[in-house]
Amino acid sequence: MNDEVKLGREAIGALTDLVKAAGENAHAREAAQNLGQAAVTITKTINTALLPLAAVNFAFDKARNYFSRNFERDLLDRTKDIPLENVVDPKASVAGPALQGIAFSHDEPNLKAMYLGLIATAMDGRIAETAHPAFVEIIKQLEGEEARLLGSLLRNQGALPIVQMRVKTVGQPGHRTIGTHLMDLRDMETMRCVENPNQPAMVDNWLRLGLIEVRYDQWLIGDTAYSWVEERPEYQRAKLQHEVDAEMVSFQRGLIGRTAFGLKFGVAVGLLANNPVPLELPATPNEG
Repeated sequence: MNDEVKLGREAIGALTDLVKAAGENAHAREAAQNLGQAAVTITKTINTALLPLAAVNFAFDKARNYFSRNFERDLLDRTKDIPLENVVDPKASVAGPALQGIAFSHDEPNLKAMYLGLIATAMDGRIAETAHPAFVEIIKQLEGEEARLLGSLLRNQGALPIVQMRVKTVGQPGHRTIGTHLMDLRDMETMRCVENPNQPAMVDNWLRLGLIEVRYDQWLIGDTAYSWVEERPEYQRAKLQHEVDAEMVSFQRGLIGRTAFGLKFGVAVGLLANNPVPLELPATPNEG
């Protein structure tokens, strides 16, 4: 028996055990009484959506352990507030790929939470239409820390400050950009500046995915809105490296905030309530 066939049979056997456990253990029976339709839906979805993993999941044992031990509890927790009469079968185009995504990222809490939130949304008949299959592909294009930062941004109802760092030669027109998408990242316990060299690329990724908007022709009004820039270590290093002769380092103020698509994504994956206040970017005059 070759390894691929053996792996496939082991996977099917594991899934059979999982489906059996979901129907026979006391926790599932209790869930069936209180959230019966949810438990049944979960079992049916697992049975069909995970089979393709048999040939491709190199760490199937770990995924199998998660689905057999924790998945049911996690998803029932995410669906516990759905009224019984509103529990529906999730669309296979959402639930199948989302379950596959969980199998590969169940050890990444921020990604797993997004997948679980999307499945829960697809099972809630009141908002199931907001669970678009494209959202699974978006989650697949995020990594764990990136998902955490994106979640914080999408939960913000207003625009946040962001800047470009620029070098200008005194007396000469124009400038060159030496750094972009600088934000005021801080440790929430100590409030000290935190550097993440990947953060500008993360912002570009969110832009590419259509989740956010960045504007450098608009900015926040207020004396303190950008007072953090000059204390950022990235900005201080830029001044040390680039301020020579007649060249001066400065920054261009800007805004970053969620788009309508990002808002819909945030609701669908459980980051936001069903009726958040829409983001409005303030129309501030361009001063240069």
